[in-house]
Amino acid sequence: MINILMISGSLRSNSYNTAILRYLKNEFGFELYENLGEIPAFNADLNIHTLTHDDSPKNVQAFRQTLKHADAIIISTPEFAHQIPGVLKNALDWVVSSGELSDKPTMVISATPTHLGGEKVHDALVYLLNVIDARVIEEASLQVSMVNQKINKEGNITDTALLEALNTRIHHFLQSIEANTTPATSAKKS
Repeated sequence: MINILMISGSLRSNSYNTAILRYLKNEFGFELYENLGEIPAFNADLNIHTLTHDDSPKNVQAFRQTLKHADAIIISTPEFAHQIPGVLKNALDWVVSSGELSDKPTMVISATPTHLGGEKVHDALVYLLNVIDARVIEEASLQVSMVNQKINKEGNITDTALLEALNTRIHHFLQSIEANTTPATSAKKS
């Protein structure tokens, strides 16, 4: 079974992006990372790691290990001032040089209450992930506009078009991952 880790770019308890990921967790059994707020502010002096040893802060080590053991990543994020929210950018800063996202299949979802669906954050996040050398599956990625009209106050997706889009994108994402998994890759992971 493919181990997919999901990360929300929002710490807000009623986050629309987290609601989308909870739907995917319930439907597909994907893991939702819930410790983003515990990752300390990036400090290059504390970013001490080699191929065999990591002396970075414990929460950073735990985040890196979680990413390392995932076969693929889904990130769903709001847009803040047309950019990546600070908490998500901070977490990704810790893995720029350590390589846990290198060639890792990654799906990007941006969901905002605006009519643009987080177009700016989507582009900024895809750019950053490409710099980190993640393998962004653009065909699986999704921008959700007017998300506040598609998810109710209980965090349930009420819009059938959004549900269909999510299910279609996940199907495409899984197909893309499976198409790029070779027997050698599978054996290496065991």
